Amino acid sequence: MDIKAFEDFQDLAGNAGLVYHYSGHFDEEVRRSLSANLKNRLEQESAAGGIKRKLFSSFMEMAQNVLHYGGFVDAQEQRGTRPGAIAVGRDALSYWIVCGNLVPLAQVPRITERLAALKQMSVAEIKQAYREQLANDEHNALEPESKGAGLGLLTIARDSAHPLEYKFLSHQASEGRFAYFYIKAFV
Repeated sequence: MDIKAFEDFQDLAGNAGLVYHYSGHFDEEVRRSLSANLKNRLEQESAAGGIKRKLFSSFMEMAQNVLHYGGFVDAQEQRGTRPGAIAVGRDALSYWIVCGNLVPLAQVPRITERLAALKQMSVAEIKQAYREQLANDEHNALEPESKGAGLGLLTIARDSAHPLEYKFLSHQASEGRFAYFYIKAFV
């Protein structure tokens, strides 16, 4: 990246209200470091306690999604990689958090169905669904591909002030096996 491109990136980030951003490889060590950095940044921002809790909760859920579901296996190195990006920003009314990561193409319909249903639910319905899912002991047998019993998306939706935004884009380098999944919440 040349200096002008970096300058343009900084201008765009500032104009978009970007407070915090990471793009790269995700593993547990990176997640821990990012979460500590985000806590510090929110302290600097003087964010209210409830806002910090919701932002941090959504951040953790999004980062866990990258760790649990994103990525692909590098055929040469025979190891899993978890590329992703996560950002926190604010506008005049609220903070926002957005995350992007690869998901297996076969999972896109299931994720889309879940997110479309969440967009139709009221906050009270989301909270009720969350409580019901906490008590659901049969989840692992019914949906083994969901490591968190579906609580992650419910948590993000519960903490968001507006319906979640999401988008899937094809990922050219994955030979049609993965899509890039973006999700955005407002706190």
